[in-house]
Amino acid sequence: MAQQAETGRHWGAAIWPLVTGLAVGFLVGRETGGGHVTTAAGDSAPSKTADKAADGVPAGTKLPDKTYKAEGEFPAGWMKSADLATVSGMNFDGLTAAQKTTAMQAMNERNCECGCGMGSIGTCVKKDPNCPRSPNLAKLAIQMAKDGKPLPQILAAIDDKQKPAPGAAAPAAPSGPRKIMFAAHNPRLGPKAAKVTIAEISDFQCPFCKRATPTVKEVEQKYSKDVAVVFVNQPLPFHEHAMEAALAFQAANRQGKAWELHDKMFDNNTQLERANLDKYAAEIGLNMAKFKKDMDDPKLKDEIAQDQKLANSVGANGTPTFFINGRELVGAVPFSDFQAIIDEEIKKADALIKKGTPLKDVYQKLMEQAANSPPPAAAAAPAAPEAKVDVKVGDAPVKGAASAPVTVLEFSDFQCPFCGRVTPTLKQIEDQYPGKVKIAFRNMPLPFHDKAHLAAEASLAANEQGKFWPYHDKLFANQQALDRPSLEKYAEDLGLNMTKFRAALDSGKFKDKVDADAKDGAAVGATGTPTFFVNGTRLVGAQPFDQFKTLIDAELKAKK
Repeated sequence: MAQQAETGRHWGAAIWPLVTGLAVGFLVGRETGGGHVTTAAGDSAPSKTADKAADGVPAGTKLPDKTYKAEGEFPAGWMKSADLATVSGMNFDGLTAAQKTTAMQAMNERNCECGCGMGSIGTCVKKDPNCPRSPNLAKLAIQMAKDGKPLPQILAAIDDKQKPAPGAAAPAAPSGPRKIMFAAHNPRLGPKAAKVTIAEISDFQCPFCKRATPTVKEVEQKYSKDVAVVFVNQPLPFHEHAMEAALAFQAANRQGKAWELHDKMFDNNTQLERANLDKYAAEIGLNMAKFKKDMDDPKLKDEIAQDQKLANSVGANGTPTFFINGRELVGAVPFSDFQAIIDEEIKKADALIKKGTPLKDVYQKLMEQAANSPPPAAAAAPAAPEAKVDVKVGDAPVKGAASAPVTVLEFSDFQCPFCGRVTPTLKQIEDQYPGKVKIAFRNMPLPFHDKAHLAAEASLAANEQGKFWPYHDKLFANQQALDRPSLEKYAEDLGLNMTKFRAALDSGKFKDKVDADAKDGAAVGATGTPTFFVNGTRLVGAQPFDQFKTLIDAELKAKK
């Protein structure tokens, strides 16, 4: 478990046992334990399985056939401790050479299940130190090795961290293909007539969309003759530069260079201010006079509004969301997930072509079938709803009418990517239920998020000055930058009294309040983030709007 090294803060013994077993987030149906491992070099590491539980190693744990005695014995392509020496937060001080070898073997034997497709934990840490998962797993391996734990125990601990959170729902059965018809303005990459068409619904400022980009490129390369990708803009409201980046993308499309700018913006997706966008446009050779004129053309905003309407109509309220010939695939998932669906869809396309459908009409035919297909079979009867919990809002920040009959109380963590992902859904609730729903926020910074506690304190310092919700939006829009200087910058941007703000952080004025929130959350079953209570009924994870709607509508009906 990663320690809170930056803030130096520690949770009480009553809270710690409730959160130490948590996975980093709730990617339901995608987060699996370690198993057959592919190394960074692409070759497969042989493994065996623990036949029975022993010494902290559960039965079924995948174990390597060989335990290396020195890093110099590692296979080609494996990460070594020296490779991670310059990565922030990776500290091998105090470890013997043998302990370093054990820690690094563990990081190489297990893949990071964040969805980036980079392979081993060690590789992911090196290439993406901002990953919400791999740095914490690497720190866990280092600390356990330093404590003298053997390799099997470290691997078992990593597997435990990567399994789905306790009580997480099983993935829903596929609902069948959705009809996705594109507009003339949607940029397309690949053959004009394709057996498979992928709708990519994305946001240029979204870190998960960036993480998915190498996987989409791999799809393009492997299926260059059979697969086309069509981009649909879905700039999320809490990403302050996403809308302008989407406008730039569409402006570049008018000059035939949308995908060149697409790559530039994802390569630099933490730097998307207007000056940066102009710089990237110039670098790819756009006519700058035309680009700047098009950026101000209201018709571009209309194009993006059409994209957002399309995305929302098929339930793509988060990013990235893909539709492969209408079949939904959510998140920055690995190549194998795409491959399985694409190969099935190619077979379907071949069957249509064999029956006389021209290749150019295959997608239209599939969309007609999607529109006319019967609704999905009814799922098994849902489990009885949880009993309501008497959970208090207290003096938490609240948004919405005081008289609203429904309260959605959120326990959240500003560094948690899944808390960020659900923010557009909460905005949709506000828009759909004006005067009927109020939203309350309580802090629950998880101990493996090293900047979350101070960010929570900063949010309450902003609340003290009447700016909680604008500051809340700033934090979720910049989840990769939550260090102390960044927290102060956001406060300055919002015009807060900086003397008062800094004093609150320096003195730890709101530390106890944050800890009390977390303790209250744990007491009512909020064992991970985000966790919501809709008039006391618990809802766990970054759930879609429909899940909230069902609970809210039931509460409103009961109030009549």
